[in-house]
Amino acid sequence: MSRSKTIRRSLLSSAIVLSLLPVAGVALAQEQQAGEATQLDRISVTGSRIVREGFVTPSPVVGVTAEEIRATGAVNIGELMNKLPQLTPSYSLGNSTRFIGTAGLGLMDLRGMGNSRTLVLVNGRRHVGASPGSTSVDVNTIPVEWIERVEVITGGASAVYGADAVAGVVNFIMKKSFDGFELRGQRGSASEGSFGRSFVSFSGGGDFADGRGTAAIAIEHSEQDRFSRGDRAIGRQFRVSVPNPDFDPSQPPSESNPQTIISGPGGNHSISYGGTFTIGAFNFRNPSTWGNRYIFNDDGTFRPNRYDGVMPSNTSCVDCDFADLNAVADLEPAFERQSVNTVLGFDLTDDHRLFFEGKYTKTESNFYGQPAFDQPIRIRRDNAYVTPELGALMDANGLTQLQISRFNVDAGRRGEVVDRSTRRAVLGVEGYFGNDWSYEVSANYGETKIDRLNLNNRINQRWHAGLDAVRDANGNIVCRVSVDPNAVNPHTGAAYLPIARDGCVPFSVFGNGAVSPEAAAWFNVAGVNESKLSQTVFSASVANSALFSLPAGDVGFAGGLEHRTEKSQENTDPLAAQGLTFLNAIPSRGGEYDVSEVFVETSIPLLADLPGVQRLALDLAGRYSDYSTIGSAKTWNVGLDWQVLSSLRFRGTVAQAVRAPAIGELFNPQSENFATINDPCNYLPTNSNRPDTAADPALRRANCSALGVPEGWIDTYSANRPGVSGGNPDLAPETADSVSFGAVWQPEFVQGLGVSVDYWRITLHDAIGAVSGQTNATRCVDAPGGINNPFCAAIQRAPVGGYIDPNGRDFPAYSIYRWTALNENLAKSRRAGVDFEVDYRFDMLGGNTVARFVGTRMIQSREWAFQDFPDEYREWVRYFTDPRYRANLDLTHTNGDWKATWTMNYVHHNLRVAPDSFQSNPGQTSPIRNGTFLYHNAQINYTYPDSGISVYLGANNLFDKDPPLNYFGADAGQSLYDSVGRYVYLGATYRF
Repeated sequence: MSRSKTIRRSLLSSAIVLSLLPVAGVALAQEQQAGEATQLDRISVTGSRIVREGFVTPSPVVGVTAEEIRATGAVNIGELMNKLPQLTPSYSLGNSTRFIGTAGLGLMDLRGMGNSRTLVLVNGRRHVGASPGSTSVDVNTIPVEWIERVEVITGGASAVYGADAVAGVVNFIMKKSFDGFELRGQRGSASEGSFGRSFVSFSGGGDFADGRGTAAIAIEHSEQDRFSRGDRAIGRQFRVSVPNPDFDPSQPPSESNPQTIISGPGGNHSISYGGTFTIGAFNFRNPSTWGNRYIFNDDGTFRPNRYDGVMPSNTSCVDCDFADLNAVADLEPAFERQSVNTVLGFDLTDDHRLFFEGKYTKTESNFYGQPAFDQPIRIRRDNAYVTPELGALMDANGLTQLQISRFNVDAGRRGEVVDRSTRRAVLGVEGYFGNDWSYEVSANYGETKIDRLNLNNRINQRWHAGLDAVRDANGNIVCRVSVDPNAVNPHTGAAYLPIARDGCVPFSVFGNGAVSPEAAAWFNVAGVNESKLSQTVFSASVANSALFSLPAGDVGFAGGLEHRTEKSQENTDPLAAQGLTFLNAIPSRGGEYDVSEVFVETSIPLLADLPGVQRLALDLAGRYSDYSTIGSAKTWNVGLDWQVLSSLRFRGTVAQAVRAPAIGELFNPQSENFATINDPCNYLPTNSNRPDTAADPALRRANCSALGVPEGWIDTYSANRPGVSGGNPDLAPETADSVSFGAVWQPEFVQGLGVSVDYWRITLHDAIGAVSGQTNATRCVDAPGGINNPFCAAIQRAPVGGYIDPNGRDFPAYSIYRWTALNENLAKSRRAGVDFEVDYRFDMLGGNTVARFVGTRMIQSREWAFQDFPDEYREWVRYFTDPRYRANLDLTHTNGDWKATWTMNYVHHNLRVAPDSFQSNPGQTSPIRNGTFLYHNAQINYTYPDSGISVYLGANNLFDKDPPLNYFGADAGQSLYDSVGRYVYLGATYRF
């Protein structure tokens, strides 16, 4: 047999074995035990470039096969991958709308260490990124039908694959060929609302040139509907946190005596769709002042806000007039994907083969969120829309201005339409030369273009000018700027800009629906952002599985060179870049870098065929990198594989990884950003970060007082707070130390059973990040040495009389109005845990049954905000983002033409507050825990004999389990929980 034929046979054999045996390090030895190892030549496994006999790398590898993917009904691979216990669903379709421009992204996050620290490969090669300034790969661009298997390795991979593999590698192995034609279609719907997903694909291919060449193409189209919170019953419960009316202050707070509870129906009463204003004082503790808060009716009249329920907090109330914020929140964006993938292989000679991979994917994401809002809108007494009744109220209280808090739904909900197109081409030659030397030379180019349309982005000056309405000499309602060229904007204290003068359309804000469509069309724009990322990789490698022989076996070797260039450019909308719109003031940004690398790897057999040592091998790998930005970097890996008995194997690795700063981390300019800050000096009972939740409440109270904040102060500012963030060209690389060791056991007395257990630990040093406004604000007042510290210097508070910023935002006295957070090498992180895998294959009821369990026990999830304080860290295990246990159990039974699959996803019970906060005050809120969740998914498939047709019916979240109370499954940590509810789908496949 020629060597080129051997190459193809190796790839095919490994595909067959892995499709049958998904639990990587467990099942292959089991297959060898069954006497079928002769079907294999040699295979490549993620984590090593050396082609090996069997699946015996020192690093544990978790696999997902094409068969398993189809059994889930997944139409986008990102949603399925995020269900693996090793991956944290920080960017799925359901939670990707949290940041500007990220809608529709599916990014991998191994061990919760960040998307930038997980390297995503396709066929062992790099893939272009999908977000400006980052190399993180959008796996939603990877075609579902073209995946042969996915392999996941934790840690210890930077020496083999390069930077970004700090937490590990997710490697998508795609089909190399396809013989025949296949059509598949699928449609499904949720049990609530009108949410649905659809999928259709075509694959075709075959040989040409008398079998010397193979060519194949895959075409896919998938889409899903936009899904709103209000489409589900959980989005119409209107539950909020309020003071517990039954709290017993004579007893310490506890889970049975909580200080706050979740109750409803209720919501935010400090703002409304039609406008809310307060005359005089409003003290939520004093019912006599509640009548001072008014709300506008839809017809423009006003009345006192209704408070019929329990005592409200500063912002939340029950059985009252409140703003329905759930009605303007999406659970899932609309998403559409088209992809075309091609592969081509041609045997130039018996020993040399040309290959090509081509890809084009286009995605479109569409979602709507909250409208622009104001706290406050300033209305002058002479405003043309002020009614006699409203004017009389203002006059009676000596007001020349009315300050209104308004959620401007009638002015148009803000949203995004994000179009991404990804092109990727790989051209290379592989083969053999000399005696058993294999080689590969390839060129890889990828490009992502992103067009983002920011919908209903308000031009603030036009908004201010339009609502500043007066009557002209003829009694007509006009904008003040239309009759007074020197008019001053009451929100900024400066003259209106020219952009607010031409064509000004006056409008009222008294009541929901008061803003006219003509006015909205004048002050809203659809801003356009354009971005482009490109990646070019040239690589060459050689390998020899039998470089020379030692008494214990053959020495394997691999080595090579690689040169990579990364570029990113984002051109932002000019109005937004100047800070003239409601959107963040984000200037255009970009940058590039290149890196040249050399890498080597060897596998050395140390001992063999001894008592207690059937085989003992040492793996070594190293990489030297030279970056245009940070200079040189070195990574290494040491692994040991010990086959004790035919049924028992131990494995372990120690490695050091490096991640170079991304383009955005280095070159992003300082620009405006917004952050949610729970003020540690805010004594509001429903504030989860109030002084009595601190580890040392007395210290925090003293430091808050030293800042001038009075004891008992309640912060009345409820919106996100502006600040400054940006890049740092002087960043150093991150380094990570990783350790893993474990065992694989396949007992001879239980045929078909394989078990693996692996401990892993990853410690990240010099982590790149910014000290968040929340961290600075909290550490400022928790510092034992008082308030003269750098944390307090990064936080600015309003003076006694309050503060109005240049954009007209009104901050009450003592509240935080500005923060600063620039990228630094400042932190340290550690994740540690144990992975379990069990694979059991047996005959039952006349068919074949496979039970597969994959689980993770999290031991540590620690964050050191500052490496200069090695004893100060926060432990996040048990928090809802880091439950102690996560696991999947897959049961598959095949009997003739029938196949049934039952999958269970397990999430261990966890805390709704940070663990250290729970320790200091276990009675701060109720519920303070989330219970254990177990989701059930099922599919049944029938293949019509001799027809090539199969049909299947499936359901996800079969028992329609809702997420925990007031969780919607659409935020970063809450995405462990299903946001859609029961989802049923039907599909069919035709192979011909």
